[in-house]
Amino acid sequence: MNIRKGLVLSLLVLFAGTGFLFASGGQEEQAAPAAESLPYEGKVLHFAVMADQYADYIKEISSEFQAATGAEVKVDILGYVELSQKITQDYATGSADYDLATVDIVWTGQFEQEGYTKDLSAWIERDKEEIDYDDIVPVMWVMGGWNGKQIAYPMSGYANSLIYRKDLFEDVDEKAAFKAEYGYELSTPDTLDQLADIAAFFTRKDESMYGLVSNGARGSAVAQDWMEYMRAFGGQIIQDGEVTIDSAECKAALELFVQIFDDWAPSGAIGYWWDDRETAYRTGQAMMQQSWSIARSGYENEEISLVAGKTGMAIPPTAPGVDVGYGVGGWGVGINADSSEENAEIAWEFIKFMTSKEVMKDWMMNDGAPIRYSTLKDPDLNAEMPWLSNILNSFENGDGDYRPRIPEYNEIQDIVGLRVNQAITHELTVDEALAAAAEDIKAIF
Repeated sequence: MNIRKGLVLSLLVLFAGTGFLFASGGQEEQAAPAAESLPYEGKVLHFAVMADQYADYIKEISSEFQAATGAEVKVDILGYVELSQKITQDYATGSADYDLATVDIVWTGQFEQEGYTKDLSAWIERDKEEIDYDDIVPVMWVMGGWNGKQIAYPMSGYANSLIYRKDLFEDVDEKAAFKAEYGYELSTPDTLDQLADIAAFFTRKDESMYGLVSNGARGSAVAQDWMEYMRAFGGQIIQDGEVTIDSAECKAALELFVQIFDDWAPSGAIGYWWDDRETAYRTGQAMMQQSWSIARSGYENEEISLVAGKTGMAIPPTAPGVDVGYGVGGWGVGINADSSEENAEIAWEFIKFMTSKEVMKDWMMNDGAPIRYSTLKDPDLNAEMPWLSNILNSFENGDGDYRPRIPEYNEIQDIVGLRVNQAITHELTVDEALAAAAEDIKAIF
């Protein structure tokens, strides 16, 4: 924590040098103890935080910010659905219960359109050198921007990847058996047909071993997992202003997605949320999954993982003729448009503190996710987390609109989450599910 202590000291010096600490500027005041001179003593902010694995560590960052500035940042940790509901209600009613909130990048269009969060552009331009603007990977800025406004500041970036059991892929006997059955070498799949072969090969239900797993729970979980396969087939929900979720590409994606649950996934996967899917992989039930890189370090944690040292990470496969997709997602931080001017300024200082180079290195050692080149290339971190080079590759080639960030996204996700679930549970056929989804989306888009 020496880095951190140095940063806190630097903040104190900065405030002193800019006149924050001593409003009257007298020599006697400058001799006063630092404890009596904190610039935001007694101020309280409220921060709504997604219950991701680094959420508790944000509380520690908040405590150190309070030690440096006097401002208390109270952290409220919420699940995905609850977070979305609580902050949008807060924004829509002007209650200003939260000064800060984590922002899923797919919410940026809606938040800008509704004026929910402050445009950070002027602050960013003013403090460009201080925040080391160019050290933040460009796609991170893209994801928090909409209509020329920066409505969310980068906080944590995720790369979408194929996660697989490297030890089994490299096992001599498994390789020989696979080649004998399918006629080609077992390796990370480049195509979705290869993915299907490997999923079938490693599905051995009598051994509680399953080749491929995805989220199936109705709502955001199944919607987001299916969208990854949709993109792999070259499909889009909206294209050139038209609803295209019932296209041939989307149909092929949903047929494969249904097959995952019918043939290759644990029987309970129809009810899986993100934690359930990750547990299936970490406990050795599932041999492959598509996942976000925020979960990568957990595979090496022997307290929760039975597959430590056995995981590989690759770019997800695609259908023939479809360009390789580098999916990028993650979270930013937004400032409530209804927060007072003073609270907004303090919130901006907190954002700069928690996303600084120094804090971001400690952040990574406490289950955080990267946004900076300096973090992704840090020798110490790479020695500890050799997969950072995979993440950097995805970020540098990444698509900030891997999921559609349009203002209607949340409503569309709800529709997709219902109809895709109805397909995998066989309440509707693939054609019926996509036709219904198309009609539902046309009604709001």
